[in-house]
Order: sequence, then structure tokens, then C-alpha cells
Amino acid sequence: MSASINANVLKNFIVKTIGADKLTSTQAQKYDIDQGTYVEANKDENNYLELDEILADTDLYEQFATMYVEEQDKERETADAEKEKEEAAKVKDKGDSKA
Repeated sequence: MSASINANVLKNFIVKTIGADKLTSTQAQKYDIDQGTYVEANKDENNYLELDEILADTDLYEQFATMYVEEQDKERETADAEKEKEEAAKVKDKGDSKA
């Protein structure tokens, strides 16, 4: 599923999620990223992962893609719940106007 997510879309999601274009070890822990995976993906061995390093690592790409899909599902569920409330209110209004 995640292979179908455009890399640019995923980059934007990562920046929005972590609030930067670099992922630190502390942030990685916050998002339940295995420390070994983090270290393995850190090719230049600085104190952070750049977006390209995240996207180049299959495990990290998959994890962020999964997070992206989960967020999209939550947004869709929220929108659906809003529509249901609006429809219920319309039905109630119609029922009240007939009474």
C-alpha cells in the first residue's frame, strides 16, 4: 500500500509531522522508530536523519507511509462523522417542521 504513496507527498507529511526536515534520535523514539533502524539509516552519521535518508530506508519509508495512511483514515472518519451529524440534523429538522 505504501509503495503507492508519492515520495513528495510523504516528504510533506514527514515535515508536517515532525515539524522539521530532519529527524533526531529523540523524535525517532517519540514515533516508536527502532533505534537500530535509525542508526542504520543514518548514512552520514550526523545527529539526525535528513528526509532523503528517511525515504531511502525501506523500513522508515514504510513506517511513515503507514502513519500517513492512518492519519488519512482518521481525517476521513472525522469527515464522515461530521456528514452523519449534519444529515441527522437535517432529518430531525424535517421531522420537527412536520409536527
